[in-house]
Amino acid sequence: MVDPHRRKLLGLAAKGLLAGLTGAALGGPGSRAYAAAASRTHFRALVIGSGFGGSVAALRLGQAGVDTLVVERGREWPTLPDRPEFGSSTRITNTMFWFRHTTRWPGMLPLPVPPAPGVMEVSEERNLDIACGAAVGGGSIVYTGVTVAPPRPYFERLYPAGLRYDEFAGRWCPLVRTMLRPSPMPRDVYDSAPFTHSRLWDRQLARARMATHAIDSTFDWRVVRQELAGAVPPSATIGESDFGCGNGAKRDLTRTYLPAALATGNVQLRALHEVRSIGRTRGGAYSVVVRRLDEDGTVLGTTEYTCDMLFVAAGTLNTNRLLVAAREEGRLPDLPDTVGTGFGDNGDQVNLRSQPLEPIGPVQGAPCASTAFFPTEFELPLRVENWLLSGYASLPATATFAMTVDTDHRGTFRYDPSSRRVVLADWTREKSAAAARSTLAFSARVIAANPGSLPITLNNPYTFTGHPVGGCVLGRSTDLEGRVRGCRGLYVVDGSLLPGNVGGANPSLTIAAIAERALSGIIAAGG
Repeated sequence: MVDPHRRKLLGLAAKGLLAGLTGAALGGPGSRAYAAAASRTHFRALVIGSGFGGSVAALRLGQAGVDTLVVERGREWPTLPDRPEFGSSTRITNTMFWFRHTTRWPGMLPLPVPPAPGVMEVSEERNLDIACGAAVGGGSIVYTGVTVAPPRPYFERLYPAGLRYDEFAGRWCPLVRTMLRPSPMPRDVYDSAPFTHSRLWDRQLARARMATHAIDSTFDWRVVRQELAGAVPPSATIGESDFGCGNGAKRDLTRTYLPAALATGNVQLRALHEVRSIGRTRGGAYSVVVRRLDEDGTVLGTTEYTCDMLFVAAGTLNTNRLLVAAREEGRLPDLPDTVGTGFGDNGDQVNLRSQPLEPIGPVQGAPCASTAFFPTEFELPLRVENWLLSGYASLPATATFAMTVDTDHRGTFRYDPSSRRVVLADWTREKSAAAARSTLAFSARVIAANPGSLPITLNNPYTFTGHPVGGCVLGRSTDLEGRVRGCRGLYVVDGSLLPGNVGGANPSLTIAAIAERALSGIIAAGG
């Protein structure tokens, strides 16, 4: 008989979209194949995390016939068009934050919330809040869907010379796009009432003689149109995105890479499996110790998995935590000294402007419509995107999310022996200051060209990034295919590979494209 907790946690929660694929490959509960799969703890390959890097690894390993397990700390969140599953700034629930007692988010008041395995981790590091996804699908559940590559000059300035831009842009980015299927916001959606703020944002920049253009997004415009028609409960059109869109408005990884991986029959996915440590066994296999969780956060027990090939794709924050702790506690003592270095916040900034003379309506839609890039106009090269800060969605305000190309300011993850925790040790507010000045200069120029617009000075009291990158940098801690130097069979395939800055873009496309390139080389070489 299968142990009940294993039955519950095998693959994904049975109500989820992906669980059916797992069950189809393994047989139903009670079958001999299911029982054997549920009790297995050794796999040829193990992938930690199911975000952009981990999902790419799962699919390509599965297609290559490699026996693979993916472990993910978060839940699978099913698509339920008839009722909301996620919370938002106006509907606080315990689905929102990963084991927090108080909400913490730009524009959101600090309110008590029961700790639970919610979709967003916000880690209060020294002088920087780091936000990252915690769900099956990783950051794709909570991101804004923007899919854009860094411009050539900044890619070539930041990334190792062996990673050629023509190959990146001509082969790997198109491969990712075929899977994610991004597209710009259709004109009828752009012209609808919830996107009045998007049209105003474009007009304001046009008055400042700043050219904007439509940007690709992975939102499912079919579902967004259904929201506009009243056929499904609203989510994207009322500003929900940061904590998920439960009606399927966002085409996340649970609809692209992950089902394709499970459909190979060579991949299992076990949700609510939080990795606590990694190391090596005496026999030389990699060891991965996980804490099994129930959906309410109850700890059900621990399991040790072993594997021959370990792919760490836990996201920048948690990949650094796992690797630095493994090195400093002696479980992987041969890890390079460079692991934990070269972290950056991607120059992330949030900016708000008020325009009380130009009303935008009672709600604002979440998908991003437009972007502009300024290579030389400000202190740092600057990308700005039409954005929504959900806490201000009902106010006469427009939001901009900005990213700068910052080649200088980096931080280090270090192990604190007194607490046995890995922390971002040396980040200062000054490291975000040049990005802030560039963004404020941009906003001042827009305000000067739009009489009646005002800056909103009551903003985040703490620096914040939703795009943490670096710490296990490509070409320094790893080779150009993510093989960790000095540790055969250990790979990194997530945002921690990026050199502390994407290069004037959101990171999702770049992470996935570099992971595609890495897996192609790893599989071709047999490791």
